[in-house]
Amino acid sequence: MEKKINGLPENVEKSNHGQQKLIRCMDWLHKQNSLEPKKQFQQNKNDIQFIIQTNADRKNFLLSVAEDEATVPAGVNEPAAEPKNVPLHKLRVENLKLECEWQACQWHTSNYDMFQKHIKGHISEVHVIENDGGVEFVCLWDVCGHKTSDLEEMTRHVNFHAYHARLLAIGFNARATLKLLSCKKDSTKRNQLPPLKSKHCCMWIDCNCTFNAIQDFFDHMRLHVNRCETFVCSWAGCGAKFPRRVLLQMHVRSHSGEKIIACYHCGQRFSCNRKLSDHLRRQNVYPNSGYRCSACGAWCATEYLVREHARQHVSAYACALCDMSAPSPAALAHHVRYRHLRGPGARAHACPHCPYRAVTKWDLQKHIPTHTHKKRKRPKSKKSSDIEKSSEIDRSSDVDSDKDPSEEENSDLEVQKNDKPKKKYACHMCPEKNMKIFSRGTRLTTHLVNVHGAQWPFGHSRFRYQISEDGMYRLTTTRYEFLEVSKKIVDGYSWPKGSLNNEFEFDLKQVSEATETTPKKFEIVLKNANGEDGETEVKEESETKVKDNEEACSNAVEITMCDVDEHGNIISSEVINSHKI
Repeated sequence: MEKKINGLPENVEKSNHGQQKLIRCMDWLHKQNSLEPKKQFQQNKNDIQFIIQTNADRKNFLLSVAEDEATVPAGVNEPAAEPKNVPLHKLRVENLKLECEWQACQWHTSNYDMFQKHIKGHISEVHVIENDGGVEFVCLWDVCGHKTSDLEEMTRHVNFHAYHARLLAIGFNARATLKLLSCKKDSTKRNQLPPLKSKHCCMWIDCNCTFNAIQDFFDHMRLHVNRCETFVCSWAGCGAKFPRRVLLQMHVRSHSGEKIIACYHCGQRFSCNRKLSDHLRRQNVYPNSGYRCSACGAWCATEYLVREHARQHVSAYACALCDMSAPSPAALAHHVRYRHLRGPGARAHACPHCPYRAVTKWDLQKHIPTHTHKKRKRPKSKKSSDIEKSSEIDRSSDVDSDKDPSEEENSDLEVQKNDKPKKKYACHMCPEKNMKIFSRGTRLTTHLVNVHGAQWPFGHSRFRYQISEDGMYRLTTTRYEFLEVSKKIVDGYSWPKGSLNNEFEFDLKQVSEATETTPKKFEIVLKNANGEDGETEVKEESETKVKDNEEACSNAVEITMCDVDEHGNIISSEVINSHKI
């Protein structure tokens, strides 16, 4: 017997109740769908307001720290995620977020092999520009813009981006693992790579392998290290010996140029973690940090950085043509290139706009903007009519409310930067009561030369000033040199100063091949159109000239005349050579 409720069977009543629930659910879904666009619009509106407020807070923060010259915008495409704290021995392996920064590609992975294959696929997508003389390839990696007409060079360049992206990923996780400080350098050049004009070549003895992918080259070098049983570096001309394989592997990086970590903000690459830490510590040095250079008064973050900084004050290399000494071979070469090199070939970089010729390409790049930049006109003196016009303009400007607020913020930034205390240059040769103080170093230089008759040593192009304890800049009167360098300058290099001339042509001949302990040996020979006879004549002439010079030097007398001030300080000196009668 079926039960009846309100005259209807029980199963019919249950089915009607289920249909009513379904109808109510459908009505509720329709209402939610009708309200969804309004909610989405409201959410977008809230997001836009949040972005505007965030940008406003960021601008206020930049205005508050505008006095700091090192303040720069955040890194390009820096992820919002926090770096992962990875154990130090697994820093280069675990939790690496390898990001492809190719245009319109946001692919990322943690597998380095897959990442390399993915990057190689972008080589066929490089931008091609057709010129009259040929074709030019442009890299589309973010903040790169490298251009070349050689497709193989572009292949090496794109493969280098894959290797560099891995170093950036390691540097990002190192922020948490090594507890690194913030980098304050400009991040717009973080993906600009060094030029790769030739293939990566292995110079291990009896190995002539070349590679277009730099990671393949590093893997190949690792095979040489693993197969070496005596722990001797067989790179051509090295022969260094080590007690352990790990030390050999670290040494081989100096030959191959392999780096193991990079700064995620500016992209600079380093061969060890400590160099990355020092790179960041140098940018986060504050006064009274505890370590100060005794020569120039500069503050350093650690004692090690003070020692590294002090090396630039000690000259270890003497110039053979003058009394100049330099702290490094590069500085000495720079001095010779500018002070002693003469002839038409010395200034090989010509300006396309004027007859100026530069010594280096960098000098030419600094000179060209003098032709392209517009000169600022100086404001003329205002007359009464101009003052009235300006007042009218000011009134009208108060009415206009459509001005860009960024212009006002930029002007505020310029005003705050101009409020910095200006440097003061004091003359150390004037009496304390009548001491002259200048706002520029060039004016103090003019004062020292014209009033006191001071002269800078031969080989130096200007006076150098350093800050004193009272905050004023004074002339640097001391030069630190190694004892051997001072003896060379005093004893060996006392002949009349001369200049080099590069009008001669030389020929380079290989004498011997490289071995495990010695590099390739070359011989430089002076080119001559007369052949071997001409070379022998040149040699004979040079030998006779050397003999004559030796005889002249043996019979010569050297007199040094010095001008001394009232305190006994040497102002200028002059060397006079004369022959015995």
